[in-house]
Amino acid sequence: MNVFVAVLKNNFLRLMEQKQRFLLFLALAAAAIAGAIFFNAKADIAGNIAVVSGNVVSLPSAYLNITEMEQPPPMSELIAGRYDAVVVFDSQGVYEIQTIKNDEFKQTLVSLISGQPGTYAGAPGPRGKGTNIVGFILVFVMMQGVNLMFMFSEDKEKKQIMRIAASPVPFAWYLCAHSFFTFSFLFFPIALMLSVFCAVPSIDMGFGLALHMPLVALLCALATSFGLFVAALSKTSDTSNMAGSASVALTSVLAGSFYSFDKGNKILGAIIKALPQKAYLSMSDSLERGLDISSWSIDGLHIIAVIMAFVLAAVYKTRKDYVKN
Repeated sequence: MNVFVAVLKNNFLRLMEQKQRFLLFLALAAAAIAGAIFFNAKADIAGNIAVVSGNVVSLPSAYLNITEMEQPPPMSELIAGRYDAVVVFDSQGVYEIQTIKNDEFKQTLVSLISGQPGTYAGAPGPRGKGTNIVGFILVFVMMQGVNLMFMFSEDKEKKQIMRIAASPVPFAWYLCAHSFFTFSFLFFPIALMLSVFCAVPSIDMGFGLALHMPLVALLCALATSFGLFVAALSKTSDTSNMAGSASVALTSVLAGSFYSFDKGNKILGAIIKALPQKAYLSMSDSLERGLDISSWSIDGLHIIAVIMAFVLAAVYKTRKDYVKN
């Protein structure tokens, strides 16, 4: 237990020497929450649609933001999220839909164009406000989980870990201390920010703190375990930070932190489904919709299994490298 407390104190002092890392995370997390709240103001809109037609076309606009254009916008506009879809009409009134979103969104759009807005209410529709908020902060929390493990990486890089491994103190307490420190400095700032935003009556956070807190705790646990895993595999702090951040950015975008990236490709869909971030967003959405436990328990077990796999792999790799039997 003494080594646990000693590592926590040492990590705190080292973090204060490089507090810009932590301050940057706070700024990004606050901006992410504020950005999610801002974009939630249009949560009842099915999408932003670019319409290309030589004639005047009347589309149901109750759930759509329509932008009429003479030429289709470049694909980069769809990838950037400026438009959710492009609808191109020919002279006969036949149309073609171009979108990077999933088939459910495309079917909803077909129904709206066909003048059947009633089907929109029964469609899956856009994500809830609470899920959008946790989706926006997901990527920053995951990146900071990797970033805060720089002290563990530095111990390896400077050979300090070899002294700890050779000492009679329990090696498990050392790894637990790094993990607990990272989790704490992820969870409590985010929890405080969410508490402040939830306390403002005019801000709709999607769901209350009673649901935000366990979801954020689970996200921080995932970020901590991933950070420990990447640090265990990497030889230097810089390698850990770059590899971990790049992996988080790619997988979080694919998982749909900001928008759906599934174009119906079966291989890509299978990869996305396996990502813990995808399971996290799916579970959050199910909870926000008030679905029963059978609808989100599998996603929860998926995330817990991934967390355990990251931790066990990190412990095994570290003990193999530094603990001599």
